[in-house]
Amino acid sequence: MNTELIIDEQLNDDEVKIHTKTATTGARILSYIDHFTTDKENLVIRSEEEFLMIQKSDVICAEVRDKTLTVYTKTDRIVTSKSLSAFMEEMKSETFLKVSKAEMLNTQMIDRVEPSFSGNLIARMKNGRKVSISRRYVSKLKERLGI
Repeated sequence: MNTELIIDEQLNDDEVKIHTKTATTGARILSYIDHFTTDKENLVIRSEEEFLMIQKSDVICAEVRDKTLTVYTKTDRIVTSKSLSAFMEEMKSETFLKVSKAEMLNTQMIDRVEPSFSGNLIARMKNGRKVSISRRYVSKLKERLGI
């Protein structure tokens, strides 16, 4: 990839412009920038009897089953009553992607992606978990990963 830094003093202090030929390349660049800027932030999750502080970058994936959200990190499995949409809103990050009605994952924690039946994909995460990507979200994942 050929990159070039152009200083434009006419931009606002908090403004950055990225020019790419394809949306896939743009999504990948935004994901990288997001990973190195916002994912180091702490996140507070209320479990059954305590409040836990974790770094966003430690989150591998999350799933909802029977109105219970389970968040998988590099070291823990945290159970909370928060909804998946509320959790995704707190994450506010290009690194995290909803991949089905009940699951989301950290694209930086994917070890490999394998085809599954009927057009679905299976993402094998770095902690060994398998996350199913429904057909509806396959194109978004491919775009984000640049495949």
